[in-house]
Amino acid sequence: MTLSAAGPRTRPAPPPEVPRGALLRRLGRIAATVAEGTAHQLARRLRREPAGPPGTRPSWPEECARIVERLGPAFIKFAQIASTREDVLPPRVCGALKRLHDTVEPMRTDEVHHALREHFGPDWPELLHDFSTEPLGSGSIACVYPARLADGTPVAVKLRRPGLTEVMRHDVALLCTAFDLIGRVPGLRGVPLPEMARAVGASVLRQLDLQEEATNLALLHEDLSTLEFIAVPEPVAALSGETCVVMTFVPGVRDRTEVTGLSPERRRALADQTLRAVFEMLFCTGLVHCDLHPGNLRLTPTGSVVVLDAGFVWRVPEIVRENLAVFFLNLGFRNGPRCAEAVLASAGHVGEDSAIDAFVADITRLVDRFGGTTARDFDLIEFSTELFASQRRNDIYASSEFVFPLLALLMVEETVRRLDPDVDFQGIARPIVFRAASGRPAGERRRRLEAVDEPPAAA
Repeated sequence: MTLSAAGPRTRPAPPPEVPRGALLRRLGRIAATVAEGTAHQLARRLRREPAGPPGTRPSWPEECARIVERLGPAFIKFAQIASTREDVLPPRVCGALKRLHDTVEPMRTDEVHHALREHFGPDWPELLHDFSTEPLGSGSIACVYPARLADGTPVAVKLRRPGLTEVMRHDVALLCTAFDLIGRVPGLRGVPLPEMARAVGASVLRQLDLQEEATNLALLHEDLSTLEFIAVPEPVAALSGETCVVMTFVPGVRDRTEVTGLSPERRRALADQTLRAVFEMLFCTGLVHCDLHPGNLRLTPTGSVVVLDAGFVWRVPEIVRENLAVFFLNLGFRNGPRCAEAVLASAGHVGEDSAIDAFVADITRLVDRFGGTTARDFDLIEFSTELFASQRRNDIYASSEFVFPLLALLMVEETVRRLDPDVDFQGIARPIVFRAASGRPAGERRRRLEAVDEPPAAA
């Protein structure tokens, strides 16, 4: 395996252009929403209202979740990510934010019927039988409902909420502006925060296009089809479009199953299969699901894992996949200098004043500490924090394209740890990395994709 040098990269799309007046109005509404929620909670505490029946007086974490819900999809997305990190945030806060995975306030019945008519036309009941307006799941961008096709096939119908595009464009623009300002703070200069914000913002906005999600879902369904305990719904292409995805209904997805209800053998198998799914995406197919929070990674009563919602996915460039594979392989072997080479090769910035020798020494110590450990002893937050701290100290900064693989691992880490804290995730990654290095796992699917992306030959 040869280490790839960093080459030209495709820069993330610039933030959406939004008139200054519209941004200021949106910022004012955000401030008013936060102030209103905070004032209500302070007033309750000052009046020392009795607790009353459970759920009648929200706690601070619950009020925070309500504020985030009122702010809209962009804020909910970050809250979903935060809710998976009980090692960083208090458990009460994580517990309150977890409601935002799939129990956001659903669409009204009239909104559901309007969305169906807009997508399918007035004769939608002839296409979707037994449609129920009681949602299977209610997310920040769309809600999912059960139905049956004319031939009796059970399906799930995902409908986009109305009126999201303008608000999300405003919020992404505000987020990019905020990170531009933060990036000028002493000590953070040179860190590609604006680039990262633009990349994440572009990915969030792409979730508005459910046609693209249907395409991603079909690819993930094919990519992960060889994993025994992993199920991915398959879209019905003929019925899907920009505002709706119709997909096969996976049995058992309605019935939530807690990890504690599974046998130790099944938990170990699920941890293994979940990690294999993530590593296949990272090292082989390059199409990475970056939103694997518990709402999108469902345990079923049969003991399988269902992967849902392919809206937030990222195509990892070939050069990043190669260097990520080098990094993981040598992390397992505790080869710190080789891991440092992989980071340097994929870095977004290595200047003349960069302290490369000091950086290699830092990474070597870090790899000696974490290399070869199980999920119980490997803390991705701590590992990433120390890695980025060394980059800042030594004037070496990662490309924003490296953030998305880390995000995928960050989202799934806690789930895997609950399933099997002793799982050897580095050992699971090793054979997949070797297969990726040999070129064998690219398979017909990726070759077909590359052929589609190529311009047609001249006649």
